[in-house]
Amino acid sequence: MREVIGRRVAGVVLVAAALLATSACGGQLPPGADGDLTNQWAAVAEPKSWRPDEAMCADSFRDVSYRSSYKPIGCDQSHTYETVAVADFTGEAASRTTPPSEGSPDMRAAWADCNTKVNTYVGGDWRNGAFWFGVSLPSQAGWDGGARWYRCELTALDGQYGDPVSRTAPLKGGLASLKFGCFQYGSQLVAISCTKGHNAEFVGVWNAGSTAFSSLKGMNTKIAKACRGIIASYVKVPNDGNINYRTGVVWNWPSQADWEAGDHGVRCHLWLSKKKVTKSLRGAGTKGLPINYA
Repeated sequence: MREVIGRRVAGVVLVAAALLATSACGGQLPPGADGDLTNQWAAVAEPKSWRPDEAMCADSFRDVSYRSSYKPIGCDQSHTYETVAVADFTGEAASRTTPPSEGSPDMRAAWADCNTKVNTYVGGDWRNGAFWFGVSLPSQAGWDGGARWYRCELTALDGQYGDPVSRTAPLKGGLASLKFGCFQYGSQLVAISCTKGHNAEFVGVWNAGSTAFSSLKGMNTKIAKACRGIIASYVKVPNDGNINYRTGVVWNWPSQADWEAGDHGVRCHLWLSKKKVTKSLRGAGTKGLPINYA
């Protein structure tokens, strides 16, 4: 908005100069004047669209970013969200007259790019830890002014699909400290130290590919099988018919909005029902996860 006002003021000044030049044509010029009132004027700069900064933090996330509400702060101050990267739409996406809409192919491509950048930033697949990221676009006015960027905004959560938490340090390399571990599962997964009695453990993420969100509730058998395969790899036990007698499975998935944005990751956990252990079962082998015939 400030740049638009500046261009309008410059336009008014130039018009006034033109009127002065016209009125001087019929009269005598003052000493030293040559009649050209514009040859000493600096050229008006081309308008430059606003672009947010990388490696800055903020207290809130907006899927549409307005310059008037953009208030970045240093990541060493208390904040909730962190700008991991600012990238640009190109090709046909950049030639649009409006910003890409939620769930559109262009928006999913931006999400996929941010996904890669966030993974690199935190040090691995962010879905293995307590993170969430969103993609923020320019407003329509910003798009009209030439802005074609999108922001990758990352936050830490207080649970697998919990609320954002405030921090006073950046999340770069943060997967090591925020990676999921052990849980006690009753009606919900409750994080707990692996050295305390627990009956569940996060083992990894199954990528559901192009599966529609509406299909997930009818895929219990397929998801359970996929998660048991991840459990077998995680614990180092055979992925055969006996895996069903070694462990149960608990899984969860993101919200519909996040699924349609591009996150098709189903989080898998081994589940021991009433049995409890006091250590991680990662790499524990058949002794750590024995067959339990009924």
